[in-house]
Amino acid sequence: MSFEADEEILQDFLVEAGEILELLSEQLVDLENRPSDADLLNAIFRGFHTVKGGAGFLQLDPLVACCHIAENVFDILRKGERQVDAELMDVVLQALDSINGMFAQVREGEQPTPADPQLLEALAALAEPAADAAPAAESAPVIDTVQAPAESDSEPGDITDDEFELLLEALHVLPEQDQGDGQDDDAASSSDEITDDEFEALLDQLHGTGKGPGAAPAAVPESASGDDDLITDDEFESLLDELHGAGKAPGVGDAPVAAPPAAAAPATPPAPVPAREAAAEAPSAAAPVEKKPARVERKTEAGGEPVAAETTVRVDTARLDEIMNMVGELVLVRNRLTRLGLSTEDEELAKAVANLDMVTADLQASVMKTRMQPIKKVFGRFPRVVRDLSRSLKKEITLELIGEDTDLDKNLVEALADPLVHLVRNAVDHGIETPDEREAAGKPRSGSMVLAARQEGDHILLTITDDGKGMDAEVLRAKAVEKGMMDRDAAERLSESECFNLILAPGFSTKTEVSDVSGRGVGMDVVRTRISQLNGTIGIESTKGVGTRIAIKVPLTLAIMPTLMVMLGDQAFALPLVNVNEIYNLDLSRTNVVDGQEVILVRDKALPLFWLKRWLVPSQAGAIDRASASVVIVSVGTQRVGFVVDQLVGQEEVVIKPLGSMLQGTAGMAGATITGDGRIALILDIPGLLRRYARRG
Repeated sequence: MSFEADEEILQDFLVEAGEILELLSEQLVDLENRPSDADLLNAIFRGFHTVKGGAGFLQLDPLVACCHIAENVFDILRKGERQVDAELMDVVLQALDSINGMFAQVREGEQPTPADPQLLEALAALAEPAADAAPAAESAPVIDTVQAPAESDSEPGDITDDEFELLLEALHVLPEQDQGDGQDDDAASSSDEITDDEFEALLDQLHGTGKGPGAAPAAVPESASGDDDLITDDEFESLLDELHGAGKAPGVGDAPVAAPPAAAAPATPPAPVPAREAAAEAPSAAAPVEKKPARVERKTEAGGEPVAAETTVRVDTARLDEIMNMVGELVLVRNRLTRLGLSTEDEELAKAVANLDMVTADLQASVMKTRMQPIKKVFGRFPRVVRDLSRSLKKEITLELIGEDTDLDKNLVEALADPLVHLVRNAVDHGIETPDEREAAGKPRSGSMVLAARQEGDHILLTITDDGKGMDAEVLRAKAVEKGMMDRDAAERLSESECFNLILAPGFSTKTEVSDVSGRGVGMDVVRTRISQLNGTIGIESTKGVGTRIAIKVPLTLAIMPTLMVMLGDQAFALPLVNVNEIYNLDLSRTNVVDGQEVILVRDKALPLFWLKRWLVPSQAGAIDRASASVVIVSVGTQRVGFVVDQLVGQEEVVIKPLGSMLQGTAGMAGATITGDGRIALILDIPGLLRRYARRG
């Protein structure tokens, strides 16, 4: 195909087919649990059919070939000529992976690579009826919109596809009428439309006067045959356009078409027509009547009401980012005006600033909602992940998804995908036992895993819970000593919670053998690093023999960040509020030095204490007023430390601005912003700050 042929059509296909393929992945896993669900089989069939149609229009032949065979498989399944089983699903899911691979190539502007011939052969074998399959009429439920139900004989308005084709043929082979009606003939032959009376006359030729197709004589009242059995001119024209191209009827240009006069009785057709009539009568009497074409059926089901106008519009994400940046600038101006309003005694100005504050907050919330996406975009891939892993590890696992409609920033949805995949794989491999082990422990053979999301204030809480074997703190301590991460005494001092957090350390794994699933000690380190980059936190709870719960907390958006403003000398700095736990006045009587590191006692627990001024404003480090200083306790992953600051300014929402090229990559700096009083404040990256300076005290 030529990708430059019509970029707009290609982009429409990429969006629509991408959504369908995502949905197919969920539906196929769901089908394994509900193999006899006719609606689900129909939906999957339509999904492959729609992707095939779009790919065929763009001449993506390898994509068409694979989708076509998959479509045939589900046609066989919904007819009941084959049953859904695990082996069939394995092949179909492999085919879906192949289709996704080809789709990714098309997205990148490349020609799709044909699927593996062996895969296509295996898929084609499944598209044949099973040898021991029962007849379709006995084993498969009749599907309303695809197969013709027997009771449709009672619907007088339906005609079969064959009857409709015969109508079209009869319309365009009728002989020209006498020249005496020249004016009428000329008008008819110069127009692509036929009148209601002409169409009614054609129906009378096929089925007899006053009867609809397939209806018993006198079964339909006269008023019904005049109202319900007709399709409108627009509907008929749209059918002609769909069959033969817009604006022309079949045979136009070859011979003029003459329509019968409106008031005349049905004319006797030439010799071939009675044969067609007889052929049309037979199936209508002997065979179940099929539905009308779907396009007409949808209109009649809607009762003739106009289709609702489209309520969505597709917008480039770059434009949304631009709008978000402008709202961010407005937030900075609002902060500045709010600060000025507090310092003036002008009541009218104070009211105007308060109103601006409220409107800006509403605008900010509305713009943020345009960037929000349901976390279902991430959750949707996990049924397939769990299904494939459980089959390869010979485990039985049930996955439950809760809170799929929870919304968060689009960038966060994409960023959370990898950490969640690692956590789910870890739970399947390390957490859930094999069926025999579970049975021996008095548990159900099938393990349970719950992936949940919910909003808590301006944060999202994600939890992964399993009912597996849990974690043993003693085993984790021994493994940490074995790998040289700490000595025996340090390991013994670890609390149970700190032992659980060891699994997040780089290179730590309880597996003795490396497999394609786990054993390298990389996955959980990726989780910790990624969550820290998102200004999030991670917590682990586990009970031996009962199960494990991992909780991740991340902000709703990364564009606008709530911070705690502090002063170091005359320079302002912003600490991400998500990391701040509590604040104390500095009490020198509660500080000690342990192994050369100054610590502060907080509820009988010693936390490392660092003087930020010595790191960030070394020129003023000597001028520290210990009496007025404050300690901010922050969390970094599972670790808590204290930062000494000169002054607390307060909480403030800030817009993160990237650092200039000269400062880009500076350790411990996440960006910059403008404070309410017009000063520039640096936003601190606490994990980076500790990595850069903590070793040096």
